[in-house]
Amino acid sequence: MSDLDSFEAEVRSLIGSQGPLEAYRTLIAENDALIRSDALEIGHEIVARRSAIHCLLMADWAEEQQKSAGYERPFAVVAIGGTGREEMTPCSDTDFAFLFDDTIEGNDFLLSLQHQTIQTKEFRNRCGFEGETLPFNLEDASDCPDLKQLNAFLDMKPVYDPTGLAAQFRETIQETYDPFRHFLHVSEHWLEHWGESNSEAERIDRFDIKNEGLRTFLGGVWALAGNRFIHSHEIYPRIDDPDVLPAYYFLLRIRAFLHLQKGTHSNPTATGSHAEDVLYFEDFLSLGDLKGSNASEQEKFEFAIDVRERLLDARRRVDRFACGAIGGELKRGRPIRPGATLVYGSGGLREDTQLPEEEGREKSRTALGMLLAAQRYGVSIDPSEMERTFLGAGKWLEPVPELGQLFNETLGSLAGSLEFLSQIPGAQERLFPGFSRFEASLDERVMTEKRSLRGALLRQKLRALENDIEEGKRQIEQAMRPDEFTDVAYQFSVPVEAASLDSDHLAAVKLALTTKRLPLTEQDEAARKDEDLPLHLRFSSGISNIPLDRYYEESFRDAGFSRETLEITRFLIKNRNAFKERAEQDIMDASQVETILTACRHSQDLLRALIVFTYADRTEWEGEKENPARWFNIRELYSKARLESQPDFDPTEKLSQVGFGEKELAILKDFGKDFFEGIYRHYAIRMGGYLIRLEEAARNPGKKPAIPHVTRINVGSSRIVGVAALDVPGIAASISGAFWKEGVGLQQAHLFSATNHGLALDFFHLAPPVEGEEVEEGKLKAAIIDAILERKYIREKDEAALPKVARKVTLRSTASGLYHLRGETKEDVGALLYLLSCRAFRQFSANIYALAAHTGKRGSSRVSVYLSLPDEIDFEEAQAIAEKWE
Repeated sequence: MSDLDSFEAEVRSLIGSQGPLEAYRTLIAENDALIRSDALEIGHEIVARRSAIHCLLMADWAEEQQKSAGYERPFAVVAIGGTGREEMTPCSDTDFAFLFDDTIEGNDFLLSLQHQTIQTKEFRNRCGFEGETLPFNLEDASDCPDLKQLNAFLDMKPVYDPTGLAAQFRETIQETYDPFRHFLHVSEHWLEHWGESNSEAERIDRFDIKNEGLRTFLGGVWALAGNRFIHSHEIYPRIDDPDVLPAYYFLLRIRAFLHLQKGTHSNPTATGSHAEDVLYFEDFLSLGDLKGSNASEQEKFEFAIDVRERLLDARRRVDRFACGAIGGELKRGRPIRPGATLVYGSGGLREDTQLPEEEGREKSRTALGMLLAAQRYGVSIDPSEMERTFLGAGKWLEPVPELGQLFNETLGSLAGSLEFLSQIPGAQERLFPGFSRFEASLDERVMTEKRSLRGALLRQKLRALENDIEEGKRQIEQAMRPDEFTDVAYQFSVPVEAASLDSDHLAAVKLALTTKRLPLTEQDEAARKDEDLPLHLRFSSGISNIPLDRYYEESFRDAGFSRETLEITRFLIKNRNAFKERAEQDIMDASQVETILTACRHSQDLLRALIVFTYADRTEWEGEKENPARWFNIRELYSKARLESQPDFDPTEKLSQVGFGEKELAILKDFGKDFFEGIYRHYAIRMGGYLIRLEEAARNPGKKPAIPHVTRINVGSSRIVGVAALDVPGIAASISGAFWKEGVGLQQAHLFSATNHGLALDFFHLAPPVEGEEVEEGKLKAAIIDAILERKYIREKDEAALPKVARKVTLRSTASGLYHLRGETKEDVGALLYLLSCRAFRQFSANIYALAAHTGKRGSSRVSVYLSLPDEIDFEEAQAIAEKWE
């Protein structure tokens, strides 16, 4: 019987005679005493015994639980990670897992175990340590994408396993896991820091003994063990250098001492690190304390030198072992899967076999297959492959199924793959007809930024999309409720929308971003005929000269894209400006919503793909920062269009949840359907109390004056000023006049009236600030309140003093029943906004619903005012009058 077997028998006997808790206290005290001794060769003994204590106590408890519950299905408790390797130190996590050959959801036996280990202190009070343990079943074993979790199960050791479930669990993992991805995971640290290790080993200001010592060794072990997913202990005896394993156990010996010396036990970080694992300069000086309190200072001083000498030696040995183990795998070439000819070496991916002799389809499949593997695993391609697998690819590369797989791949970066292809002259042209001329062509962004050609800008868009997808996944994983992102009509997260796209729609968004300017559309043909446009704009799109209806069918017939993906891509290209064009209409009413839904064939999937495409396409160019009002409109339009998928959405319920009573709800409903079911309703939440006070003041004018309320609202890049006031004639002109007088530019405004309550609730979007100029909020707020109360800027003398900034003024009727007053200027846009508002009130007694200012790129701007006319005003007469304004 080995020493460890004898110790385990002693532990079982002590559990039986003293009970679990007393046995734990006795045994841990003995282990702590062993750690505090001056023996340096007992690292293995310390960690193996400490692990055995925890495992045997867990086994004793698990056996009792299964028997008392009468649970007859296969069940096991296994130690994983460091506990499974029998390498526990005082601050180590107790890594255990419950295994089931049964459903986990609603499992009464599991609920009972979790009640004792998680929800209460029953397990801790019995066994002396925390027993938080995650459950898994065989389905989890065959679908384990979490590489950290997979790595923990590599060192799985049965603790209580009456039916051999642990072996079945390991076999299931072996049959389904990806050994190459696992190799990349465990070798990642070494690959990132290769060549730096020797100088790091000599540092004494900071040494993380777990991450920079133990895990270095384990990285080498796991690189070998992961090939067939076997336990690390099967690799330990195969290590050629007989001094490596003792060096590793010496690091564990020092770690155990360090944990006791620090006297704390902090919670682990997300990466499993503990503060107690870090040695600082003072810790290196204190290593002499291992000699014990009875030793002299001289003895401690000499002993500390011996310990530091061995510590330096151990750090170097484990690092050399990892270099040899991982470097050896790379030198031989690690296959991306068993039996594959595509291998990963120190230079990157390479083909380890004879290439197809004939250029064309098979050679294209080999080349793009290598690129696909590089993207999927996030690794580089060996530079030598440029003169081998990809030699002359610009003359023979064809669209083959691997091309579609590049776009459908959910892992890695498509932008990175396209960047690789961009190094090969003509390669992208072979795959995407028209691409070479597209790369060399100019558009407005290139002419403005004067920095990059269009291929680089395309990859920026793809990277932005990829970042959004990752961020969306993170948001979904961290959401408190699964329905958090689907049940709120007034807000949405673009990253979540991106992460929620199915494979066909996501691949289509990527393909549309890549090829947007290549097919010839009706818009492109119209632009080419517009001689008022500069040449670079007339010919910046439709570059392949292949009509949109034929481009995707002819170019990607055998390229691995589904018919649905190609059809969605055509839809996105055809409607690439749909949201932008609708947002330019200023009012996102029911007709605009219906227009966008009709374009999307009333498909919420197409709607989502179009909004994700729209945001990615405008990355760093004409985005929210440059034109916040337009993007606010886009968000409102999309939010309203989403409501079609939520026919039972009740805005009343949402407002009630934040404390709105019947009185506030009645007022908000009085502002009309567009307000109550739109995006502004949400931003009015903070103003409900003021609306009630305003109404009460209006009904009791002798008690309190009805002071307007002005507040600042920030929505993304939009800076909005909200105004709640009594709905007095000319209020829009008074407020727009105040903005103009204060020199504050406006982009748009939406004004709502609660007719039955005599209230106005208006939202003014400020223009993006000029660099170095900021709005003095207190001064602006006072100016707006004063303008409303004193009815400023709407008197006869104010109209007479209006600046002459208007030209081409028109008044037209609209399908919504409102009238559209429009003017242009090459001067002050704010002055024109005020001029049209003031004259509409003074000359027509018009009721204004919305304002919008659009700054052109050639020095001309336009302003729109949406209004209604009193019955006594003849529209044609008003139209003639307006056209004379200047």
